[in-house]
Amino acid sequence: MSINKTLKGRATKPAAGFTMIETLIILLIIGIFSAIVAPSWLMFINNQRLKLSLDRAYWAMELAQSNAKRDKIAWQASFKEVEENVQVAVHQADIAPAQVPAHQWKNLEPQIQIDTHETTVLQVNESNQQKENGTIRRVMFNYRGCPVSRSYHDCTQTSISAKGTLTLYHPNLTNSQRCIIISTLLGHKRTSKRQPKPQNKRYCY
Repeated sequence: MSINKTLKGRATKPAAGFTMIETLIILLIIGIFSAIVAPSWLMFINNQRLKLSLDRAYWAMELAQSNAKRDKIAWQASFKEVEENVQVAVHQADIAPAQVPAHQWKNLEPQIQIDTHETTVLQVNESNQQKENGTIRRVMFNYRGCPVSRSYHDCTQTSISAKGTLTLYHPNLTNSQRCIIISTLLGHKRTSKRQPKPQNKRYCY
């Protein structure tokens, strides 16, 4: 008799777990939370990608300048856009970008692009010749580490055109440009970001 009562009690005891409605409510809460948090998280990730890309571009210029002083010949950092990526290569100035092996071109972070309006460093073609419609942006340093527009130029021939700004941005971030500025004729470099007011029609200075 007692056995029957025990079995009856077990049969009528409700099963543990969530009901369908409870599960749907939990999923709804998770969805709302994700919709609130995801944009902020994505913005953070894109900002980090932009910052990391600027650091890599700065390092490329530093390496080119250091190699030029070491080898006593002109070196350059070349930047180009390939689909949705910016690639950078550090190489001797007498080697045209077209001759640089593919494995030496390194991608910056995904989706980072060059702001052509804010960028003023020299444009060159694949043969390293200065062209207004060139697809390569070039920063060249002579054997003393001075920024130059021609590999054979001495520091005394450094011109304003050899200096300039390389500006990067992420298309999903509004007004967030970051830039590297070659600010002196001796090749001093500094980084900056978009300013509230323009200077000479540019915001990154």
